[in-house]
Amino acid sequence: MQQRCCANIRLLRVGAFSPSHIKLRQHRAASTVASKDASLHQSPPSITQHQRQSRIQRQEATAWPSLDLPRLHSQTPGVRVRQHLNPFTPTLQVPIPPLNWDSIYKHAGRPLAIDIGCGPGRFPLALATKLPAYNVLGIDIRGKLLDRATAWAKLVGCADSVHFHVANATVSLYSMLSSYPGPIDLINIQFPDPHWKMRNRKKRIVQPQLVEAVAKLLAAGGRVFLQSDVQEVAVSMRDDFEYYGKGAFSIAPEHSQQDAGFYTDQMTVAPLSRDSLDRQAWKPTWQESGWLLHNPLGVPTEREVHTIDNSSPVYRVLLTATQ
Repeated sequence: MQQRCCANIRLLRVGAFSPSHIKLRQHRAASTVASKDASLHQSPPSITQHQRQSRIQRQEATAWPSLDLPRLHSQTPGVRVRQHLNPFTPTLQVPIPPLNWDSIYKHAGRPLAIDIGCGPGRFPLALATKLPAYNVLGIDIRGKLLDRATAWAKLVGCADSVHFHVANATVSLYSMLSSYPGPIDLINIQFPDPHWKMRNRKKRIVQPQLVEAVAKLLAAGGRVFLQSDVQEVAVSMRDDFEYYGKGAFSIAPEHSQQDAGFYTDQMTVAPLSRDSLDRQAWKPTWQESGWLLHNPLGVPTEREVHTIDNSSPVYRVLLTATQ
């Protein structure tokens, strides 16, 4: 009986590939290969270097009109850097000692605004022109970008109130800023590297150590502005500030204004294995406040301009220090 069943199965298999059926399959395979070859040789819609440069110039003129970026580009050499650097490089794991603020800022007692992961530096420079009564500090781990940003600050005429410093903020934020003589009023973390893989999440900027440092440094009523074009990253930052802040922060009033925000499906970020059992069982509450629809500071970053130009969403959260 078993032999007969096996024979029937073999007959069915052979019958499924009759000569006509095989010919049809060969024709379909040939058509697929031909279509793939055609797509490989088909020229994509091309954009010339001049068109690309013109588009960038229009974006820069609209986003940062106070900087006169064409002049800055013409008077400073271009910079080529790796987009991703390892924050666990030994030199970036050593806490930076307190800075000599009197030698950095002309008026060291002014309120301080900080941009963590400032990149090329357009945002800190534009923020300085928008908030002339503030000092602005840009922090990043890519020194070449900050060297050019420092040159730009001199050309813009705001070198007395804008400073760029190479540092791993996760490690050095508190040690650098604990001696600042004025109030720390604003800390921005915008479009950080998502570090997609689970094993690389320890490289993200927002870690328990950073949240605790911000809670200690920020003046009462100070603000923390978080934004990303990756919802999972924005959720992770928001949840980390809620959990590790231990009541030091609350959702800013801007979230409760009419038509100020938008809502998405609630997302739960998978906890890390190193998280405590309390953290893994904890349920966030700030998600009920949604995301801000517009940038409350009125100054965009480079990534924000690119994201909005592509009609993609940006997930924004504004927090207020409660203590």
